[in-house]
Amino acid sequence: KYILPLDFDATSLSGWEKHDIRQAYLDDGPRIRQINADYIFTYKKWIPQAAELVEIELAISKDDFDLLWSQRVQSLEKTRYEKHIGEAEWVVDFLHDQAGRAFVVMAEVELPRYTPQPDSIPDEIASHILYAVAAGDNRFTNKKLSDPGYAAKMYEDIVLKV
Repeated sequence: KYILPLDFDATSLSGWEKHDIRQAYLDDGPRIRQINADYIFTYKKWIPQAAELVEIELAISKDDFDLLWSQRVQSLEKTRYEKHIGEAEWVVDFLHDQAGRAFVVMAEVELPRYTPQPDSIPDEIASHILYAVAAGDNRFTNKKLSDPGYAAKMYEDIVLKV
């Protein structure tokens, strides 16, 4: 994960796919997500013996999504830009408040299993990185960053370190 400045210009991501996402967390751990007309249930579990995160995603109906949405303990809305580069899938997420203002801008890369880091960082974001999040640093999960106050504190901590 890479933290980008709040004023990062999304127009620099022309050619990237854009999605508006509603996402929520349930009290017992799973996540639900609406991307356009798709509804997804996600369960994640860290397996210490393998040092791997297992992530299972299943399509669910809108009715099930709506029922689960009513049980959310945290939620967020974000705009996601994504681009496939080789075997890597890059995303830039803009988490935004009710007024549509970004309070977190974060890039992330999904890599094939056993690939520890990307070969390169896309030019569109490389020169804008404020902070590269170390593997295993759990301070920068979407669940935690969905709280604007917490996110502001993380940005403050980053600026003080730079």
